[in-house]
Amino acid sequence: MENYNENILNLRVREQKLKEELEYWETTFVPSGNMGKWGRQTKLDKLKTELADIQKDIQFHDSVYLSNEIYKQWKDENLTN
Repeated sequence: MENYNENILNLRVREQKLKEELEYWETTFVPSGNMGKWGRQTKLDKLKTELADIQKDIQFHDSVYLSNEIYKQWKDENLTN
């Protein structure tokens, strides 16, 4: 369980860093010329894809954790003899 929490923490830290980087590329970075615009859009697409993948992993881990907790509660209530 400790390893699980560490993995989730690492995913959440990476998610936060990606959000900050995405905000920089969307608001602060000013492209110059067509190559700059193309490079910026490529970077934005990559960041958005990576962020979506990480959020999907976090959601999966959260649902597995919740399922395990529900099962433990059910087991304690129904299988205690």
